[in-house]
Amino acid sequence: MAILISKWKMTDEDLAKFIRKRDKHLKRIVRAWQESEIENNFRNEGLFKEAVRENLKALDFPDVIDMLFTPCNFLFSTKENGRLETLYFKNCAKNQTGRLRQEHKEGPLARIDKKAKTHLFLSSKRFRRLREWHHRHKHKAPQVIEDAERQPKNEARHIEFAYDEHGKEISGWHKSGGRVKTSKRNLDQRIALALENIVGIRNRKGVS
Repeated sequence: MAILISKWKMTDEDLAKFIRKRDKHLKRIVRAWQESEIENNFRNEGLFKEAVRENLKALDFPDVIDMLFTPCNFLFSTKENGRLETLYFKNCAKNQTGRLRQEHKEGPLARIDKKAKTHLFLSSKRFRRLREWHHRHKHKAPQVIEDAERQPKNEARHIEFAYDEHGKEISGWHKSGGRVKTSKRNLDQRIALALENIVGIRNRKGVS
């Protein structure tokens, strides 16, 4: 559909100038966003460039993309009103996690986690209390609810985090805006669509 920066629409001429003489993966990403049915609206140019850089990191590892983002590694998705789903994955054999986020104020994202994430699922009431706690204690380490559910439940709220190398301090804490969806229907098509929307890969078997 379009790429917008501060409500200014990037034209085909602007796009050509941006991607000229640049990395082929960068070209693929930006063209995918420009040609997508999604309107990717960035608040400023800095956020746009940061989103491009974040996705370039994933394209540096085509074999990981092929092995991680598969139907057999799918865990669940989250869905927020007005946005396409975000899909979460775990390759248990390699203890590797990641997600495919199609729509967000900070842009699409194919994330391959440096540290495997732990997922927890909460009721809306407990999720709201957790957010309130963090709002009051921003200077403290993120709080984890130890007795939260560890298996995805439809319509639950979701948080994820990773432990440090000592298994103590928490890093990479993230709360999902949407609600958990557990459906595995048409997973091949959903994953293929997400990869095409985010990084311009039209075939999950490679990035050519």
